Amino acid sequence: MKIKNILSIVLLLCLSLFANEKQKLVFAVNPYKTTPELQTIHAELIGYLEKALDREIVFVVSKDYNHLVTLIEQGSVDIASISPKLFATLRLKEPEAHYLATIKFADSQGNVRSSYHSLIVTLSDSSIQTFADLRGKSFGFTDVDSTSGYLYPQFMMRQNGIDPEKELGKIYMLKKHPKIIQALFEKSIEAGAVVDGVYRALSKEEKEKIRILATSEEIPYDLMIASKQMDKAFVTKIRALLLAFHSTPSSTFSIAGFEEKSLFLYDRLRDLE
Repeated sequence: MKIKNILSIVLLLCLSLFANEKQKLVFAVNPYKTTPELQTIHAELIGYLEKALDREIVFVVSKDYNHLVTLIEQGSVDIASISPKLFATLRLKEPEAHYLATIKFADSQGNVRSSYHSLIVTLSDSSIQTFADLRGKSFGFTDVDSTSGYLYPQFMMRQNGIDPEKELGKIYMLKKHPKIIQALFEKSIEAGAVVDGVYRALSKEEKEKIRILATSEEIPYDLMIASKQMDKAFVTKIRALLLAFHSTPSSTFSIAGFEEKSLFLYDRLRDLE
């Protein structure tokens, strides 16, 4: 048996133990930032839910985007924060998974948003001025299951006459959005795709080094879902708690609250592939 398979089994056993001990709830998220950053982003929300539900919450960061879907399908998590594209895919596989609410994030200026944009970026002194200039250039995506780091950038390229699979140069899958900016500054890639929140968090000096080549249409933020195995009355209770949650943002890209959105906004993402 391969080591990674053994580790997956161990993780599932651990998650089962977590869920069964004193009615703990397992809360899983996509690995779009480092684990310490994700713990900070979700700390206030977790504390709020633990107090309101009188249950301990076990916070889990999946090893990649697709792994989160696997955990959900296997019933190893109770609630999860999931990317828009992943949710659109999940609705085909697990139509009974419960949509709870869409996350509203706040930036360092206190601006609260429930949607965002995907950016295709390069260095300000780069020769890349148009989509056509991307031909043959090295490019950084995040993860194939990322909405802003893969799905929309590929869609925008195809809309502008570029076949990303055939016409880009070397492609790098860098997993996390901040690594796209880091790779640009290090000149490891010539262009890349990143969520606009990461760009907004840059300093003025750093922004001056970046040129935005393209901006996507509005994309709903990540959302919270509950396992199909969860009691419907409990699902309703968690949804109400999420919609009532309002934090005082103390750091960049913190969870400010939640709102309900039409599922059509997520389902339409499947048409972009």
